[in-house]
Amino acid sequence: MESDGKGLHSVTTMTMRFSSTEAAPLPMSPHQAAPDTMDAPSPGPPLQVDDEEFQRLSEVLTLYHAKRALRRVAERNAYPAFALLSVKTGGNAISLDMVTSNWPTDPCDTLREAAGPGAELRTRLAEAISPFYLTPDQAALIAAPTPFVLCLPVYNDVGRGALFFASERDDGDDAHAALHLYAIYIYARVCALTRPRLPATALAPREIDCLRWSAAGKTSGEIAAILGVSENTVNSYLAAAAQKLNAVNRVQTVAQAIRLGLLP
Repeated sequence: MESDGKGLHSVTTMTMRFSSTEAAPLPMSPHQAAPDTMDAPSPGPPLQVDDEEFQRLSEVLTLYHAKRALRRVAERNAYPAFALLSVKTGGNAISLDMVTSNWPTDPCDTLREAAGPGAELRTRLAEAISPFYLTPDQAALIAAPTPFVLCLPVYNDVGRGALFFASERDDGDDAHAALHLYAIYIYARVCALTRPRLPATALAPREIDCLRWSAAGKTSGEIAAILGVSENTVNSYLAAAAQKLNAVNRVQTVAQAIRLGLLP
């Protein structure tokens, strides 16, 4: 990966220019045969993610921050839409879930159809480690707003995902290094945010009792009668549990405790 001197990671194309002292090429004679091959179309602009964007990954503390970061990168590279998905496979089944996106529609359902058992797309989503482009039919199937859709496979110890960018161009195989690295980093950041974490301070037995009865639909007064304590004591136990689990209300506290397997 090379830096362009302004902190930009990009793949550059070197061109040769005629200097003012060099003679201009002679015009082709009318009797001279035209070359057998035509020049290849010019590649699109190099994909860029600057050093500052990598440094700002530490600011991604919520899915909203992740969406905002991906929008900045998409706009910088003239991509009108992006979609970050999680990919899970088991047997012949494939599970695709939206993480964050500004795609015109949710592409998950149609992607599941296109990635059925034995489909090439399923294999790529489940196993690919290098960027690739969807076929025109696949791009149309997920209602892409552009002719091309770039897929960046992302993966870590938690699982796999895929970051899609809608594009007006095919940038070629050598243009994705910095963007792919950034995609892997931001997916790791998102996974770290959503991974269940045990509280730094363990819940007390009474706090677990209060949460267990609260999960059963009991009110604070009913829990107090069951445990033989005051209602204020029950509320203080629930408040302490909420603080330890970084929850904002009783429902979220119970949900987080269930998610972490803390309730018997």
